[in-house]
Amino acid sequence: MTYKREPLEDYEIQDLKKFCRSFEESLVINVLLETGMRVAEFCSLAKEKISWQRDCIVTIGKGGKRRIIPMSSTTRFYLAEHFKQNYRIKWTSRWVQVLVKRVAERAQIMKKVSPHVLRHTFAVVYLHKGGNLRALQGILGHSHIQTTDRYLNYSGERVLDDFKRVWD
Repeated sequence: MTYKREPLEDYEIQDLKKFCRSFEESLVINVLLETGMRVAEFCSLAKEKISWQRDCIVTIGKGGKRRIIPMSSTTRFYLAEHFKQNYRIKWTSRWVQVLVKRVAERAQIMKKVSPHVLRHTFAVVYLHKGGNLRALQGILGHSHIQTTDRYLNYSGERVLDDFKRVWD
């Protein structure tokens, strides 16, 4: 049996954000939740990779593939604040993993929470809000739609909400 990362529910997302104690924690949690970036991509993010005019991040992902990640207003705020005094994100992947876990523990979220769970959460929320599966494939940087499909293990609550939205 393969392990499926369980995306966070809406209330868990809110709790995670609420229990951030520093700007750095808020930056990491919000940007990962709102971009679906891989932790390594986030950690290598530099000011010149951001197109402020187009509201997007240009990154080189897995396999050396260039891709465009749209920026929400929240992501834009946190990155703009960070890059006022910094040229790049200087943290290691391990440091970000520990930070995410620490905030999740503080928020008393019982399921496993990691930067990759935040990536899965982004994917599920994006589709739940009406986003297009092919666009999501591009945002996440997947070569094959089957890879994107693996990210979409909807939780019970989201399945019920989606059914009500579509059916009623």
